[in-house]
Amino acid sequence: MSMSKVFDAAKAAFDRVRPVPAAPVYSGVIAKIDVQLLRVACPERTEEQLAPWVEPIQRACKRFDIITVRRVAAFISQMAHESSLKPGREENLNYTAKRLTQVWRSRFPTIAVAEPYARNPEKLANRVYAGRMGNGPEMSGDGWKFRGAGPMQLTGRSNWTGFADAMGMTIDEALAYGRTLEGGVMSAAWFWMTNDLNRLADTPGVTDETRRINGGTHGLADREARFNRTVAALIAAGA
Repeated sequence: MSMSKVFDAAKAAFDRVRPVPAAPVYSGVIAKIDVQLLRVACPERTEEQLAPWVEPIQRACKRFDIITVRRVAAFISQMAHESSLKPGREENLNYTAKRLTQVWRSRFPTIAVAEPYARNPEKLANRVYAGRMGNGPEMSGDGWKFRGAGPMQLTGRSNWTGFADAMGMTIDEALAYGRTLEGGVMSAAWFWMTNDLNRLADTPGVTDETRRINGGTHGLADREARFNRTVAALIAAGA
C-alpha cells in the first residue's frame, strides 16, 4: 500500500473515533437565554419557531459583550420588534408608485417619477441607496447588493464591509452569511457593538437605542413593552 493510501486510511479512522466537539457552555445572563425568554420578548412566534434562535443569540451576545440583563433584554427586544424573529429577513423594496411618493417624497415627488421604480426592488434599491453608507452611484448596483438583511437590517457597503472584516470574511461571504439565521443575528450584534448600543442599553429606557437603530422613535411603545417583559423574565430566572 502506498504511503498516501496509508495516510488516507489513518485519517479516515481518526475521523471516525475522534470526539464530537461539545456544545458551548454559557454562564451568567447569557445562560438564561432560552426559548421561554424569547417567547416573552416575541409572543407572536411559537416556541418551535424560536428554538433555532437560542444558540445563535447566545453566541452573538458572548462575542459582542452583550452580557448584562439590560443589554440582553434590549438586544433581544429590539430584534423582536424589528423582525419578529423571522429568519432570512431581507428588506422589502416592492412598492407601488403611490407608496413610493409617501415613503421617499424627496426622491419621488410625483407618481410619474416613481412609476419606473414601482414593483422593481433592484432598481429602487440602486436609486434610494446610491451615494449613501459607502455605496457608489446608482449605476454601481451597490444599493441592491448591500440592501438590508438580517433582524437589524444591516444596510450599505460600509456596514457590510465592517461586518466582513470583523468576521474575517470576504464581502461576498459576509453577504451570504448575513442572510442566514446565525449570520443575521451575528450581524445584528456587530451593529449593536459598533454603534455603542451596549452603553446606551446600560442607561434607563430604550429611547436612545431606538433612535440609534431606527433613526427616530418609531414603534417605541412596543419596544418598551418587549424590553420590560424581557427584563422581568430574566430577573425572575435569577439573572
